[in-house]
Amino acid sequence: MSTQTKISLAIISTTAILFFFLTINKPVSTEMNWTQEELAILRSLRLPSKWEVSDPSNKYFHNAQAAMLGQQLFIDTQLSRSKQIACASCHQPEHYFTLTHNSDISISKQVPSLLGVASFNWFMLDGSADSLWAQALKPLENHIEHGGTRTQYAQHIIKQYPLLYQDTFGLIPTQLVNTLLPEQASPNSQHLAEQEQWQQLDTYTQNAINRVFANIGKSLAAYQATLWPQDTRFDRYIDQLSASTKKSANIQVPLLNANEIAGLRIFISEQGQCLRCHNGPLLSNGDFHATTVPTPLPNAQLGRWQGIEVALADPFNCLGRYSDSHSAQCRELIYSKRATAELIGATKVPSLRNISATAPYMHAGQFSTIKDVLHYYNRAAAPFGAHSDLTPLKLLPYQLNQLEAFLLTLTSDVSNEPTK
Repeated sequence: MSTQTKISLAIISTTAILFFFLTINKPVSTEMNWTQEELAILRSLRLPSKWEVSDPSNKYFHNAQAAMLGQQLFIDTQLSRSKQIACASCHQPEHYFTLTHNSDISISKQVPSLLGVASFNWFMLDGSADSLWAQALKPLENHIEHGGTRTQYAQHIIKQYPLLYQDTFGLIPTQLVNTLLPEQASPNSQHLAEQEQWQQLDTYTQNAINRVFANIGKSLAAYQATLWPQDTRFDRYIDQLSASTKKSANIQVPLLNANEIAGLRIFISEQGQCLRCHNGPLLSNGDFHATTVPTPLPNAQLGRWQGIEVALADPFNCLGRYSDSHSAQCRELIYSKRATAELIGATKVPSLRNISATAPYMHAGQFSTIKDVLHYYNRAAAPFGAHSDLTPLKLLPYQLNQLEAFLLTLTSDVSNEPTK
């Protein structure tokens, strides 16, 4: 090999190495130059000072007494067959009301945070509940979660919370107080004997038990409606941008560094595609999208396709007899899209708030790190014949690092105190 050839190869190798390092950590500016259109987008992502949410199907949604009862029920381990599991066992206040991968509790699915949950229209991974109170009832009877039954819970309310319950919802039917109910009975029990015990109850007693059961859900929903995410460095940066537009402002040091700002620019750009699903103050549109991430859950492949059918059949939905709404107020349920291919495998878009502290990620916790998620989205390889709402981002390594840096600014300090 000639000397000239060796020199040429050395130059090429040096250039390649230099390009590699630049693509990993490309220098960027900290200047806060945003267009008016970009500023409008950023302001739409900022947490509001006050949340305006409602649920016509739950007239106790903003009832302080109901929220007080719901808070007690939330931490009550007696609301489980084993007497060892409470809502707070998995939705842990010290972990942003979710369950992290380093927890002692093992569960076969992802546990979403409850911060801001009251602002959504659909609940559960597949949207199989159309209200927060209807959702709260599902884990109570699920044999892999609380695993109890309706008669168990109704009797627990009568024995442990009679005054608080009656101050909120009115008198407990005398038939429930004076009748010896089966210890465990429910139409949804996995035990055939407990289903038969339920069927042996007269219709009046069944309806009375269901009413107490529904009110448990409404209490839990009233409490969860007080749980909201706190401001983060990202939110304060948006305030800083707003202040910098005023002539009197003299802002010199941005609250986000160069890489974080660059990641934010990618996040809101068409290049990043993030806003297609992660928009609004909770950085989630609350809708359902197919990401085609392989899942260990047997029924997750159907996703929203199956979830909407379950919601429509639920006796505790917006149209049911235990709802406080009129049918005209149930438009979300009545006019929901059904039986279309795009719903197969589609799961609810999670909030990105506090994302750095709520691993693992995706609907079944398939990824351990944010970096894993970003690399998956970057290639977005869908199985043959499967519908996917993703298109490859095709970002360079340094851009993925910048995007991750921005996502880390979305975590607030842990607060156990609910905020209204």
